[in-house]
Amino acid sequence: MKRIRIILGAILLLGGLYIVVGEHLSGTSADATINAGTTVLRAPVEGQIEFTIRNIGARVSDDETVARITDERFDTARLIDLERARSSLEADLGRIKAQVAAVGEARKVLQAQAKDYQEGRIRQIQARIAEAQATQGSAAARLREAESALKRTTELSDRGVQTAITLDRAKAEFDVAKQEIESSRARANYLTTELSSAQNGVFIGDSYNDAPFSTQRIREFDLRLAELAAETGQINLRLKQSAEQISAERLRVNRLTSADLNVQQPGIVWNFLASNGEHVNRGQDLVKFVDCSSVMVTASVSESLYARLKIAMPAQFRLNGDSRVFNATITRLGGSGASSLYSNLAIGPSPEHLTRFDVTLTVPELANNPELACSVGRTGRVIFSGGPLASMRQALGRFGF
Repeated sequence: MKRIRIILGAILLLGGLYIVVGEHLSGTSADATINAGTTVLRAPVEGQIEFTIRNIGARVSDDETVARITDERFDTARLIDLERARSSLEADLGRIKAQVAAVGEARKVLQAQAKDYQEGRIRQIQARIAEAQATQGSAAARLREAESALKRTTELSDRGVQTAITLDRAKAEFDVAKQEIESSRARANYLTTELSSAQNGVFIGDSYNDAPFSTQRIREFDLRLAELAAETGQINLRLKQSAEQISAERLRVNRLTSADLNVQQPGIVWNFLASNGEHVNRGQDLVKFVDCSSVMVTASVSESLYARLKIAMPAQFRLNGDSRVFNATITRLGGSGASSLYSNLAIGPSPEHLTRFDVTLTVPELANNPELACSVGRTGRVIFSGGPLASMRQALGRFGF
């Protein structure tokens, strides 16, 4: 029995020595920490900040509003000037519309007067035409009478009954009657031409222009209306440009006087760099977040082990106090004195870490685990080649232990 106990003790001693020596020779890290990249939320505008999330460690989802900045002291002088200029243009436009309405009413009155004048002038010319036609009829009757008298006088003169003086008088009266009828015809033609022109709005006469005063004023008003229409078009164009400038300036003012701040990636609040209600400047750091989508493991190893490592080499990571083993891959060999590599990481290197050689690994299973996805700061060990404990854990895992 004593011999059996001695044999079992020797077996346990040899097994322990095998595990210790095997783990040492397998290559493990001195320390390993779950780490992640950090992002800093900066102020896009100057103003007073109000945080909607005030607890360190609070989880923030995509596009969640973290804070709001308002600046009530922002200079809006340019926006006020633009709005004042637009008001002035609108007043000018109202004045021009009033002028257009007044000129239009005056034009209607003059147009009515011109129409009345044209109708009266046409009736007057038509009366003169009727008078000329009557005169022409009288002249025709006198011509027939003179022609008949000349014919009788010529017959009597041929028989020697009438004197030469009587014949000459009859011829003269006939010639005058012919001239009178030609004159009356010409007068009727002239009046007909004047009537045709008057019906077209052109008035022919010796003592007046081709158009009455009212028509001339209507033309002046038409010219003024055209000028006002051109001025209205220019003001409308300037109003459109002014509206675009005001919209752009309001957008700029809104962008510079207030801003809602949010994050693009889910993460946790790592540190507040400004106080709630504080006046912050543009570009000032406000909040530091841990980017949970960039979880990694940072470790330090001895120089002899570091010399055997390569990028993309597989490894295993185990958290302290946790029996689970996660597959990992080397993504960066930082070497010694790698403090600059930690400027954008949540967990910085310890002084002992900087005396050794830095290694960074990705652990996809860790990143996909809801419980450990953003457990930044937890520590463990990295095994860079399979050792006895890893083999034992894999064997026990197959049996459900």
